[in-house]
Order: sequence, then C-alpha cells, then structure tokens
Amino acid sequence: MKNLFITLLVFIGMINLEGQTSKIKVYLLGTFHFAQTEKSYNVLDGEHQKEINKLNDIVVKLNPDKVFVERMPEFEYMNKMHSLYTVLANTKQEIVNPNEIYQVGFKVAMRLGHKKVFACDSPGKFGMLYKEIKNYAELNNQTEFLSYKKYGETEPLTSRINSDSLRTKIPLLDYIKFLNSNAVQASSQASYVNMYTRIGQTNVYKSSENYLLGTELVADWYRRNIYIYSKILNQIDYSEKSIFIIIGNDHVPILNHLFQSNPFFEVINTDKWLGKSKVKSLKEIKK
Repeated sequence: MKNLFITLLVFIGMINLEGQTSKIKVYLLGTFHFAQTEKSYNVLDGEHQKEINKLNDIVVKLNPDKVFVERMPEFEYMNKMHSLYTVLANTKQEIVNPNEIYQVGFKVAMRLGHKKVFACDSPGKFGMLYKEIKNYAELNNQTEFLSYKKYGETEPLTSRINSDSLRTKIPLLDYIKFLNSNAVQASSQASYVNMYTRIGQTNVYKSSENYLLGTELVADWYRRNIYIYSKILNQIDYSEKSIFIIIGNDHVPILNHLFQSNPFFEVINTDKWLGKSKVKSLKEIKK
C-alpha cells in the first residue's frame, strides 16, 4: 500500500510538470541603493556610467524575458513607473535618475525592447521594529548583541568595513560582485537569524511584554521577502525562459531560498553569469 501511495505521488508530480520543458532561470542581483550614497559618490559620472554599462551589457546578454525592480506595485497609481518607462523608451531621453531601478532596470529593459518593467517590492516594518529593539537593548543591558560582541553572532562583512570608502577604491561593477559573493550573502543572512533573535524578553517560558522582540523583526523581514516572491510569481505566466531581478542586497538570501524551493525555477549563481569579485579578503579591503 505504501509503495502504491508513493507511485501515485510521483505520477501526480509528473502531471504537474507536464508541459514544462525547462525551468525558468532566475538571475537575482543584489545591489546597494545607488541614490543613497555619500554626495561625493555620483553614479552619473563618467567612470561609474562605464561600469553600469558593463553590468547592463552582461544582463542584456542573458536576455531575460522580464525585469523586476524594487518598487511596490500596489502604489503604481502614485509612482506611475509604467508611464515613465514608456515615455523614456519611446523618446530615448537620457536617464538622469541615479536610482538603480532606472540605471539598470530601465536601461536593460529598453535595450531588450521590453514594453514594461515589473515592480515587486513589499512594505516592511524594519525601521520601526529596529528602533524598538535598540531602545529595549539600551534599557535592558543587551547592547552587546547589537554590536556583535556576543558569542554565537555573525557580523555582516559589510558592517566590518566602510562601504562608502570601499566603493571609492574599486570599480562599481566589482563592488556589486563583492556584494553578491557567497561570503557577503551568507554573513548578511546569518546576522538576521543569530543576532536579532536573541534580543528582547527571552525567557521562553514567560510570555510577557517584549517577548522575543527581536524575533518579530526577523519574522517581518521574512514576511516581506515572501510577499516580494509572491508578487513576482503572480506576474509571470510560465512561458518565460528567464527573469532578472535587481534588489537590495540583503533580500537575496531569502529570495534565493524561495526560488530554489520551487521546482519550476532555477536560480543561477552570480559567479556563473556576473563573475567573481577581485576582493578576496577583509585585509585587502582595509588597505
């Protein structure tokens, strides 16, 4: 009877996959926010534009069927991103907004002849929850957690360096490769799950005010990324061969996991299509 049940499950799985000749490739790119850097770092200057063009050349060669950017689709009536894209695509105007949505998302989609760019972001409560966590930690002798001084915590690689300084030392494209390296991605994700989850009223046998307060932040972070993933799924029709997503770097580990868990998708590691960063160690970064 057990063998029959297993056979039925396999048969049902085959039916669900019928008609799918290959998995949809997911090219997921983590980035810093181009418009949120020091004033002296201007992505619109000549050298940075060359680097952005190199990045866009790489993505265009991938020929994704859809481009997704970090914008909330439910606020399209206010943002009017689709209208702006149509105007820029039709008039070939120079794109002067430094945001990566425009410098990468729009430019790539235009070169590929896409009719629109797809929004996929979702709201979260990180800022509000972090403020609560910080206040609680200061009042309850837990500030060492926030400074990564407790055993069992992982400090993100991007917190161990001066990111603004590093960006001035290496080409923009190489910095993006650095952000997408396995080491940076792993340390970013680890900090969420082994630092924040230890802040708050942590006596698990006593439910009271501020019970596992830091865990609320982590849960909300996962919630936000699951909604982003859902918004992407609900804007594809499974005829796509590949999709490209450009999004804030910390989102990548969870989105990676979600797409890898879906048998209809194949996440392509950035090492394979973007290349590896020339930055090899923290010592090299701090020189």
